[in-house]
Amino acid sequence: MSTSSTDLSPLSFTLLVHGKLIHCTSRVIVSSSLFLDMVELVEDTNPIPIPTFISRQIMLDLVEMVEKDDSECAHLILVSLEYLLDFLIAVDFLGCEGVKAVLEEKVKDKITESNWKNVFNYTKNILGLVNTTKNSMTPICTRLVELSKGKNSLPMAMERFNCQLGYIQCTPSMLKLVLKNDCLGDCLKFDILKNWFLENSETKGEILSMLKIIQFKELEDSKVEEIISEVKTWNIGKELVNSFKEVIETAKKERELDRERVRMEWREKRKLFRPRMNGLVLFVNFQEIHNIE
Repeated sequence: MSTSSTDLSPLSFTLLVHGKLIHCTSRVIVSSSLFLDMVELVEDTNPIPIPTFISRQIMLDLVEMVEKDDSECAHLILVSLEYLLDFLIAVDFLGCEGVKAVLEEKVKDKITESNWKNVFNYTKNILGLVNTTKNSMTPICTRLVELSKGKNSLPMAMERFNCQLGYIQCTPSMLKLVLKNDCLGDCLKFDILKNWFLENSETKGEILSMLKIIQFKELEDSKVEEIISEVKTWNIGKELVNSFKEVIETAKKERELDRERVRMEWREKRKLFRPRMNGLVLFVNFQEIHNIE
């Protein structure tokens, strides 16, 4: 640890960013799992080198926010979406989970129909930014829901959806992110998956895990039977079809358990409500008797 005039305390550290030094306290080190590992495993961590893809400005902002305990990242309220994304990539790499969670929400708030694809392309290959990649699809998924509401409009909506997102060319992992988007209904999710699988039938090994994303317990039995009949035409093999049927049976059991839970809660509420009603009736009767007297 340095003993220079700028680093007198054992709790003081130095970061080397693009050839220049930034001084910080242990608060910054503790905020980063990467820094903590380096301090623990490396004998001489003075200074701590920062990768060149992280700009000096980002590190200055990060140090200032952590040192001032700016848990809401108010310091970044006026910055651009591009800067937020670069900042998010940096804190993901550094393992600053607290800052990262707040930045994910800030990026989410800035995603619109005009910039969602930039966010999608910027983050889709970074494993740690899966939440932001998923959030980037929300505007286009919301638009798909709106376009598919009209009569016989689903095929046209799907075509436009594919033109904008290119979901037919998505990898299985990327399509799973699409299917996990909360704004899509379960029937619509199945239609998306069906269209995708017709063009990607070689991915049979992934199809069951993607089908499991759909909440079949929320669908009517008639729709579920329709879906089972459709899946049987996909030539995925008897074993996978049987596994899918097991998924359906599990979903039906879960639905029945949910209904029974609701019934039990209702019974409990009625038990609590009945004494109050009885008391109210007695009070009303007493009042009537009193008025007659």
